[in-house]
Amino acid sequence: MSQGKFHKIFFIFAFILLILICAYLFLHSSFFAIDKIYVSGSNNISESEIIKISGLSPGMNIFTINERLCSQAISIHPLIKSSMVVRHLPRQVEIQVKERKIWALIPYQGALLCVDNEGICIDKLGSFSLVNYPIITMDKMPDHINLGQAVDEAGVKLAMQIWTKLSTNERKEISQFHYQNKSGEVLLYTCQGTEFRWGNNERLEEKITFFKQMLKVEDDMQSKGNDNLDYVDLRFKGQPVVKTRMESGT
Repeated sequence: MSQGKFHKIFFIFAFILLILICAYLFLHSSFFAIDKIYVSGSNNISESEIIKISGLSPGMNIFTINERLCSQAISIHPLIKSSMVVRHLPRQVEIQVKERKIWALIPYQGALLCVDNEGICIDKLGSFSLVNYPIITMDKMPDHINLGQAVDEAGVKLAMQIWTKLSTNERKEISQFHYQNKSGEVLLYTCQGTEFRWGNNERLEEKITFFKQMLKVEDDMQSKGNDNLDYVDLRFKGQPVVKTRMESGT
């Protein structure tokens, strides 16, 4: 290799190295120091609280933040279901959060647990309006339940599968779900006192159809002053087993 060609290659590498160093210094300069952090999607948690638990602060370099670790830290909050940290170059960071929402109420030790659709406890209240929220009771509850703890995901999920298949008016006819933890089955009680022995989530569509039919039967019997339904057993294939209160001896 001639000396001239060697010098040419050397200068090319030196120039490339200089560009890389300049780029590195520029990317880590104060030009990319975060000057604004803001939160979107939060209604029940203050922006300052979310920013604090994220670990982000003004002055940090926007390229050195770890979005995954920040999101994990934020998602520890019991009211937050998920979060995402988004860079807006050159100096702004957005924290997008999705809050957990109350889906059902679970009576517990003289209070009401507010749980979302995954069974996560997001609040404990002494009283609460029962309108539009299903009530779920269970055979067995943990001795202690903390915010952010799952109560019984399987039981809540089964109740939700039924609830989402019903209309608003049909939902109003339900007084409560009762989950039997050991068997994994649910009992459903109407406002008129009928017990629906639902079982598990097998044949869900078939049971939903029978349930809607029996609500109409229940309403018709009530309006005519006939015997009320005692229970309807939907656990087995075929037509449900139906007992009136007279037939059951009550």
